[in-house]
Amino acid sequence: MELKDQLSWNEFLKNSNKGQIISKIQPYNRLIAHTKNLFVVAGYGSFTDGYVLIITKDFIPSFGLVVDKVVAELNFLIKLFKFNNNKKYHRNSIVFEHGMCACVGGLDRAHVHIMSVNKNTSETILKSSIEKVLQKRKVGINYVKYRNHKFFNIHDIDQFINDPLSIENKDYEINGKILKLNDIRNLNFDEWPRITLNHINKGGHYVYFRSDSNNASFLTTQDFKTQFGREVIFENELMLCKKFQNEIKYLKEKYPLLEFWKWQNWMFENKIIETVNNSRQYLNDYKSVFFSEYEQYHLEII
Repeated sequence: MELKDQLSWNEFLKNSNKGQIISKIQPYNRLIAHTKNLFVVAGYGSFTDGYVLIITKDFIPSFGLVVDKVVAELNFLIKLFKFNNNKKYHRNSIVFEHGMCACVGGLDRAHVHIMSVNKNTSETILKSSIEKVLQKRKVGINYVKYRNHKFFNIHDIDQFINDPLSIENKDYEINGKILKLNDIRNLNFDEWPRITLNHINKGGHYVYFRSDSNNASFLTTQDFKTQFGREVIFENELMLCKKFQNEIKYLKEKYPLLEFWKWQNWMFENKIIETVNNSRQYLNDYKSVFFSEYEQYHLEII
């Protein structure tokens, strides 16, 4: 069976009608705006306001592979949507990319996430959220050896590490250690995305995570699997927003097996609809602020 490109520029352009207010999410009706080389859609799993993806029109698997003129275009769109989150939602923003991740199932193209975060997000709280997710994912643990068997699955590793009887008996061996934020920083995030090119050419993955604090930002070649940035922001939101805590508590009571930071498990459709409809209007409001860049990069609002 042919695998459909879930981030297809042609499909989004065909299915997103200019000026149309949407009331239901379809696979390709989330287009907000586009420039010469990039387009912006509302993201699935929008548990915070104003969540968007910036995606390459051409089929390129990572922003580390794009030319400098496209990087400049990307930086403008990042600035624009961070401005939007601050002005309209009164929230800060985090920008992240899972480079070379094949995040949507094999067929993939470069896409950067911009998610809003609570204004009360401090450096300390955000670092705590990052390290909580590193701990949950057991980043840095390669495997657990028990007798003559090696266990690589995260659930098996959890069982050994968290089982008091196993700890007491010392009948297993852990290969690796759980990494902290300082351990994973091995590329300069200020040089993203170009600095990732050498690693990409060797077939490697990377994760870029940029907040307003240098000490709570990183660029790493560690393999986290997908949606690391989303899970961090989810944990951060849980710590800071009582309304969000109550919403997730209610959902967990109804669906105890689901992890709600995964977009495949829960879409938060109402917020996606709001982001599409509101952002199209808000971008028209900013023409006077960013007039030269709108012209330079041929920004067209849907």
